[in-house]
Amino acid sequence: MPTPIVIRQGIVKLNYVAAPTVVDLSCYAVALELTGNTEEVDLGTFCAPGATDQGRTTYSAVLSLLWSPGLYALLAPHVGHEGVLAFAPVHTLPLEFVRFATRYSSQPWGRFEIGQRVEVDLPLAVLDTPTWED
Repeated sequence: MPTPIVIRQGIVKLNYVAAPTVVDLSCYAVALELTGNTEEVDLGTFCAPGATDQGRTTYSAVLSLLWSPGLYALLAPHVGHEGVLAFAPVHTLPLEFVRFATRYSSQPWGRFEIGQRVEVDLPLAVLDTPTWED
């Protein structure tokens, strides 16, 4: 099993093919943690809460973000939609992206005071094997 990979401060984009859209989350992203699982994880929790027959994955991913109304507005239209996440650390040149098909079932919420930038986590279903490419 691969050890967890944590990538901080990068270029982050969600590409949706069904309704061609690219959602740029770069200004909100803090880190991406990609972990190989020792056991399979039920995708039902990400695709349709309560479902158990949506398939399985051997990776899990969590995208840490700084919550704001703007972030909520970017994520809201794509709950449950399949897309491709591309995350490239900004300190590597030429840029090399980790990519995988993904979706999420709900948006992150955090407790915060007005004016604070609170870090929240967006659990992602990893629908295929992550790859590194430019």
